[in-house]
Amino acid sequence: MDAAAIAALRNLGFNQLEAEVYVALLAGPPMTAYRVAHHIAKPTANVYKAVEVLARKGAILLEEGDSRVCRAVPVSEFRKRAERDYHDTLQTAADALAHVEPAPLDERVYRLESASQVFEVARDMLDTRVKKIAIVDAFPAALERVKDSMRGAAGRGVNVLVEAYTPVRIAGATVAHASVAAAAPEFWRSEQLNVVIDGREHLIALLSRDLQTVYQAVWSNSLYLSCIQHAGRLCEHTLMRMIGAAESGAAPASVLRLLKDHRFFLSAEVPGQRELIARYVTSDAKPAVPRKKKA
Repeated sequence: MDAAAIAALRNLGFNQLEAEVYVALLAGPPMTAYRVAHHIAKPTANVYKAVEVLARKGAILLEEGDSRVCRAVPVSEFRKRAERDYHDTLQTAADALAHVEPAPLDERVYRLESASQVFEVARDMLDTRVKKIAIVDAFPAALERVKDSMRGAAGRGVNVLVEAYTPVRIAGATVAHASVAAAAPEFWRSEQLNVVIDGREHLIALLSRDLQTVYQAVWSNSLYLSCIQHAGRLCEHTLMRMIGAAESGAAPASVLRLLKDHRFFLSAEVPGQRELIARYVTSDAKPAVPRKKKA
């Protein structure tokens, strides 16, 4: 019996016996449940029950009449049906959950346990939740995993700022790179991925070099912590651009221009910062945004 096939079916929600019955029918000719039971050396009564479940799942067909010969549905056909059923079930659940009252404000810091979860959260932040500005600080392999999401966000008009550790181009994004950064991945002997969006939420992750193991990763939508992360990542991004410009032989005035163009909170509109001030600071205590001097 194909152990990998059995394991794959178990991941799809089949129990052990159902998986064995389906694989046996898929690999052999149509046969009765009685013959299947003998073929896989399992109790006949249990196989009959498994056959009924598989028929309801659309994985096998049962012949009309008393013989009840079983035939496996081809994998491609079963996959299409399973995808449709899953989509319908998911849509039904989404419609039902849309009426559930939203939870109270939750700005705790959550730990992420798996690498797949880290990249899923990062991509979701960039694909669906960012509105105005995203700052990404990532080592090369981790950056590659979220590059399409960054490109997509930039295409929607999001200001995407990237701190990279090797030369890279991402359409629509402002990439900061300096040769001094190239040693960082080797020094850490790991991969890091830091993402902050709109000063509203942030993800910080340190993973193994093969991107399979999470050493430490946290996510939070704490406005205060996210604003602090936004400010820190933005400062490092500007610093790296200045170092890169100096390395390339740019004139001192050009390097200083990067500093003058740096968007501090007092000279920028960051959604999370506006919400933080609205929540905690009284109107008469709000810092004024400096006005530009007329030429």
